[in-house]
Amino acid sequence: MVSSGTGQPNAKEKKYDRQLRLWGANGQQALEASHICLVNATATGCEVLKNLILPGIGKFTVIDDATIAEVDLGVNFFVDAEGVGLPRAEYTCKYLSELNPDVQGSYINDSLSNLITSDPTFISTHGITAIILCSPLPSHLVHTLQVMNPDLAIFHVYCVGFISSLRIFLPELCIVETHPDSLIDLRLFNPWVGLLSFAKNATRDMNAMSEHQHGHIPYLAILLHYLEKWKEEHGERLPGTYKEKNEFKKLLLTGMRTDVAGGIEENWEEAAAAVLANVKPHEISSGTREVLKDDRCQNLDQDSDNFWIIARGIAEFVASPDQGDGLLPLPGGIPDMKAESQDYVKLQNLYRQKAASDLAQVAQNVSQILVSLNRPETDIPEEDISLWCRNANHVRRIRYRPFIDEWMVDIFHAKAVYSDLKYNPDTLLPIYIALRAYQTFYDEYGHAPGQENGKDDSAELLTHARVYLSKVADMLKLPEDEEFPSTEVLRALDMWCREVTRYSGAELQNIASLTGGVVSQEVLKCVTRQYLPVNNMVVVDGVQSKSAVWEL
Repeated sequence: MVSSGTGQPNAKEKKYDRQLRLWGANGQQALEASHICLVNATATGCEVLKNLILPGIGKFTVIDDATIAEVDLGVNFFVDAEGVGLPRAEYTCKYLSELNPDVQGSYINDSLSNLITSDPTFISTHGITAIILCSPLPSHLVHTLQVMNPDLAIFHVYCVGFISSLRIFLPELCIVETHPDSLIDLRLFNPWVGLLSFAKNATRDMNAMSEHQHGHIPYLAILLHYLEKWKEEHGERLPGTYKEKNEFKKLLLTGMRTDVAGGIEENWEEAAAAVLANVKPHEISSGTREVLKDDRCQNLDQDSDNFWIIARGIAEFVASPDQGDGLLPLPGGIPDMKAESQDYVKLQNLYRQKAASDLAQVAQNVSQILVSLNRPETDIPEEDISLWCRNANHVRRIRYRPFIDEWMVDIFHAKAVYSDLKYNPDTLLPIYIALRAYQTFYDEYGHAPGQENGKDDSAELLTHARVYLSKVADMLKLPEDEEFPSTEVLRALDMWCREVTRYSGAELQNIASLTGGVVSQEVLKCVTRQYLPVNNMVVVDGVQSKSAVWEL
């Protein structure tokens, strides 16, 4: 990414060079347009904000009605001894703002509960993009916040002693740039005329070629040449099974010369190595099929998001016999390979030209759709359509489950919990259940277990955990003679309930820092709409250095 005019990167591009390589200009613009709110400036919360301020979010707001206590000094790097007794929101905001002068910081010395009670439109009027809730908070507040702000990204975080968790609440997240390992789609089973012509010319009279010429045939041409040969020998049928692909690999290796230096030809080895991954029919991924069949793709209106309008243009491209005829737009990239420079450039241009042709057809579809919706036909930039076309087989729609369904234990939640506890011997779900019991205890007493005069509340936490598991069993209508939960699970639950009580709600700085990294990474994914965020719960076990993810 370089500045226009000088051809040199500007100050901002130099400052954010490394992250621009990860999420590009689109991601950075989304980041700089975001407003992140932190509720409770705990050590974990401040670590999360630190990791968001450094890459350059637009604004942040700290909401906290607590004052700095001496216990904060040992875990929170954004407070010091001079601040003891002062408002925590104001004090941490001052130090967090120093991390990046490009980011605008503000604070409110009040509780979130008071704010949304006095002004229910607080979140929307302040343009808050995402809110990070750091426990302890009453559970009803999370539910209320989600009901009042259905489009808000909520990140609910626990960090207690050596364990932590993150739950993401979002109505939906549609992601185009998921950043798969590769966007390359060679379409060897669906070659177009220009590609077949190139392969035929590149492999003509191979036996008469010099050693140099034979050793520089692009492996794509070799694969296409032998696919035609295979079809001749198998009644126009292409290799489909694993066994057939291995037979095909042996067939093409019969054309490799062994009387050369080293005994092999690198381009033939490349062709053989590419068989299993590339000799296959074009398939539309399940994620993309979900998007193209979604009601919002099929039933557009004037207010439809650009994502769904482009998706409709892609769907029409796939469905039309004169356009994709069952295929998605070609991404247009090819891998490196051993070949003469001019041959590689020709091949590269063939794929780029086909991709440009597919893009033009999709763009035309999108323009016609916009006109039918009484919107300007140029309302969606071509670069957005191009991005969709390049990533068409990797787009994802993630629907997050609401807080109330999880908290009240619906059938989906019960099945997920039962399955993991029953069949995963290394499950970390007992940590989730212990933290859930911690939340139930806090809702009842207004403080963390173990905080009142060193009282051992672990037995009460274990009771809450058992009640929760009884709800799971009741929802699933398990037989009375089935052992659920198992003795091993109960033993683990007892241990974690004791651990959570022993921590008395306290944070450890190293775990807070680790959790801050985990949470901020997921916030960045959701804000930039790039990469694939967790759906929807992650638990970190700092004792065993393990983590687990579930959809609960």
